[in-house]
Parts: sequence; C-alpha cells; structure tokens
Amino acid sequence: MFRRRRIRRLRPVRRRRLGGQRPPAPEPVRNAMRLFEQGKFDKAADAFDNLAQEAEEKGRLVQAAHLTAQAARCYLQLDDVDAANERGMKALGLFKQAERPGAARRMGERMARALKDRGRRAEAEALERELKELPAPSRPGMRRGELPGKCPQCGGPVKESEATWVGPSSAECPYCGSVVKAE
Repeated sequence: MFRRRRIRRLRPVRRRRLGGQRPPAPEPVRNAMRLFEQGKFDKAADAFDNLAQEAEEKGRLVQAAHLTAQAARCYLQLDDVDAANERGMKALGLFKQAERPGAARRMGERMARALKDRGRRAEAEALERELKELPAPSRPGMRRGELPGKCPQCGGPVKESEATWVGPSSAECPYCGSVVKAE
C-alpha cells in the first residue's frame, strides 16, 4: 500500500581547488613583502611586527620567527641597529623555542656579521657565545631539488637550508605557509 521512502545517505562535501591552483598567500604577508621590495622599510617593519605577533599568538613559532627576522632586516635597512638587534634576538629565541637550532644558528651568524659591520663588536661577541651553546648541527639531508628564491604566493625569500620539507620535492614557505615546489 504505502511505499517507504528510500533514505539517501549524505556524502561529505569535498572542497576542490579551482584548476589545481594553490590557495593565495595571505594578503597581509604579500603586502609586507611588497613594502620591503619597494624600499618602504618603516611600514614593512610595522607590518612584519604585527604579523609576527599574530603568528606567535596562534602558536606558529617558526613563522613568527621568520617574520620577526624580516622585521629585523627592515630595521637594519633603516640603520636602527638597536631595534634590529632586539627583533633579531626575539627571532633567535623563537627558533630555539620551536626547536629549530639550525635555523637559529644560521640567523644568529648573519646577525653577528651585521652587528660587526656596524661596529657593535661586544654585542656580536655575546651573540656568538650564545650560539656556541646551541646543539651541534645534524648532518644535512639529501638534496631534493632547488627551491625558487622567492615564494610564488607571497614573495618571501625561501632558502633551502631553512626550508621545512613537506614532501620529496616540496617545502613550506616560512612566511605564508604555502607549498613551494622544488625544480
């Protein structure tokens, strides 16, 4: 008499990327990189500081460290060595907190060279003593291809030695988190 209605099962919704494209980098990161490239270092420094603070609050320590280091580079371009040193030390602490001693060592060595170049020998030597306390670097991993110099999404510098590899031929951008393919 009465037919029972057939119950349809709902399928989970799958999100597809349009045309296989990567999602765009966050606009604030792209804007900060653009300001840096245009030579507007004071505005770029503020933008990087704000982005770093947001990343740290969200628990993204490695991203916060890279953004803080970029703010330090801005202050160096402005010849504000005290602000650059302060940001650099904070970035160094964030790298240590994120258990990335290799990145901390490389950044600290660049900081020490910049401090020496600007006549801050005592601060550079104190930094070098602190770097000696870091664990010894582990042996380098196998080479997985060459990464482009800049992230295609946000324009941030991507260095092979500092990259977080997420696959056999792809690494994560330290600034925006997008995946960068090795060539």
